[in-house]
Amino acid sequence: MELPIPEKVKKLWHLWNLRGSILLSLILQIFLMLFASFRQRSRSKLLLVSIWLAYLLADWIAAVAIGLVAKSQGDHCEQKGNENLSAFWASFLLLHLGGPDSITSFALEDNEFWLRHLLELVLQVLAAAYSFYLTLPKNNLWFPVVLIFVVGTIKFAERTVALYLASLDHFGETVLPEPNPGPDYEEAVAIYSEMRSKTVQIIPTQPETTLITNIENSKDPKFFADGNVLESLDDIKLLKKAHGFFENFKGLIIGILLSSNNREGSRNFFLSRSAAGAFRLVEYELGFIYDVLHTKVVVLRCKIGYILRFVTFCSSIGAYISFYLAEKVGFTTFDTVLTYCLLSGAVGLDIVSVFKLIFSDWTFITLGNCWRKYIPALLLKKGRWSESVSQYNMISYCLDERPMWLFDLAGYLYCKGILQKVKIWLFLSSKPVTNQLKCFIFNELRWKSLRANNLRAGMEACSQRGIWALLQNSSSYNKLKWSVSEFQYAESLLVWHIATEICYQKAKASSDSKTNFNGHGDGESKEICKMLSDYMFYILVAQPTMVAPVMGNWHIVFQDTFAEAKRHFRKHSLSDHLRACCGLLTVDTKFRPRVVKADKSKSVFFDATVLAKELRSLETDPWKLMSRVWVELLSYAAINCMPIVHAHQLSRGGELLTFTWLLMNHLGLGTQFYEQEQQAGTKMVAVK
Repeated sequence: MELPIPEKVKKLWHLWNLRGSILLSLILQIFLMLFASFRQRSRSKLLLVSIWLAYLLADWIAAVAIGLVAKSQGDHCEQKGNENLSAFWASFLLLHLGGPDSITSFALEDNEFWLRHLLELVLQVLAAAYSFYLTLPKNNLWFPVVLIFVVGTIKFAERTVALYLASLDHFGETVLPEPNPGPDYEEAVAIYSEMRSKTVQIIPTQPETTLITNIENSKDPKFFADGNVLESLDDIKLLKKAHGFFENFKGLIIGILLSSNNREGSRNFFLSRSAAGAFRLVEYELGFIYDVLHTKVVVLRCKIGYILRFVTFCSSIGAYISFYLAEKVGFTTFDTVLTYCLLSGAVGLDIVSVFKLIFSDWTFITLGNCWRKYIPALLLKKGRWSESVSQYNMISYCLDERPMWLFDLAGYLYCKGILQKVKIWLFLSSKPVTNQLKCFIFNELRWKSLRANNLRAGMEACSQRGIWALLQNSSSYNKLKWSVSEFQYAESLLVWHIATEICYQKAKASSDSKTNFNGHGDGESKEICKMLSDYMFYILVAQPTMVAPVMGNWHIVFQDTFAEAKRHFRKHSLSDHLRACCGLLTVDTKFRPRVVKADKSKSVFFDATVLAKELRSLETDPWKLMSRVWVELLSYAAINCMPIVHAHQLSRGGELLTFTWLLMNHLGLGTQFYEQEQQAGTKMVAVK
């Protein structure tokens, strides 16, 4: 039984389904070309969702349109001119399936489906070729059809190859060194036997004075002053250096161990950088990683790529001229205009792609010194990540459940988790990553690196999550060490987060917002604490995959703490954020919660209140101490996060946690290095 669809609607659909699909496909290609690269430096949910929808629709609509072309050619009611034009459109759809150069994959998982794209390439090329074959030998557009067919096949093949090269299996192959079987065994045995029969004198060489020794022994304050450097590099030199580090360190993404040579070389270089220079260099390096994983840059940046791009551009121009000169018998005005739009789009997208390729970081690193003065500084200063951190805190998480009846109802319907995620998206905010924050994080990591002058010490430094910071103030260590040693990482982070929020809001409520408790003041450290505290809480509740290896029983602790916090706020009718935080300091906490509650709950809500009171009772400035603890909590999560999870963040605006992870590895504080036997200490001289 057929649906009662009006005849006018059927005719309208028959007339516009193919044309509408082709027009929509062109619009999606233009949108992706112009806006796909913005996801590297934007955290906008609207933009990311728009790009995701466009990415999915572009493939789907082009494939569907090719099917509509084949169907229309099987319709004997179609005019002969329309059949010829349909074959021409099929080649354009093949080009659209190749996608723009600025996006080959939306997420890393898309790269793993390169084999599916290869199969799709074969099928769609055969479908377009068959569509063209049906119009022969009377197709007067055969020449432009062949040209666009060649362009479409090349573009589609480029995308498939780019996906293959960015897949984890092949990416891992590219970072491996060349096979080294070592010296010939039989020859080595002969030489070794001969050497044993001779007297050998070992002459020790003078050990080289490393940069680390210079820094540790130097009394010059510029080695430790914020923002000062031993050697300044311009942006082009930094970019080239970043590319060199990218080639050496890209294996980190798939968990490949790096040699101690790489560690020491990188560590020495980064110890001589300022915070701004170090972060800029890491930004360049992560930009190279993003390009390799999500664009066609690897395919284009080779001799064959240049040749193919020249062929496709010339073919597009030739197709435009050929169609302009061809006889257009039986074509409607709209179909002719649509075809010109497709041709103009193909040429225009190629031109934009060429300009982006010329003014890309990959081109700048190949330029000689004489060309540097012609590079606009703006191109090198452009952002390569969002330079912002999302902010949310536990107190707001509890108080934002309004209206309460809606969340209670969601609990009965088993959809409270979805509502909680919506709540986070609605109420979270973001703050720019300031130079002060970059400087503080870098100097804390550099201080650790200076003391971790070997691989074992570096791994020990990575295992710290607050103890080292507390040890900087011996009077505070015994008083506060329980907040770190008695809890798992996620529990400790939640305790410090709530305590930081209580202290911050109490300081904010005072008459002078820059004055801390007990008359100590440090507005910069206070803002750093607040920013890192809210950022790490956001990571825990909104990006749990980034801290999955160190979460422990986080979910139980969080739900118990959340339930106790809600009960306390409802009991005392607290709905104002400031009053809720300040009111916690009035609660009698002379006994630890674990003493009075035993193991009935995993809540750490009032443990945080105890910590806040102890922090407020310190005789020294607490904000410096707290900010150091937060940097350790940040770095501990960063270095323990799976490297592939860090790589996922590059297409979502980037994360400060990812920058910290790569910066730690460059400072020799990573866990993916292995000891390598050195032979630089001695020299053997054979004596007859």
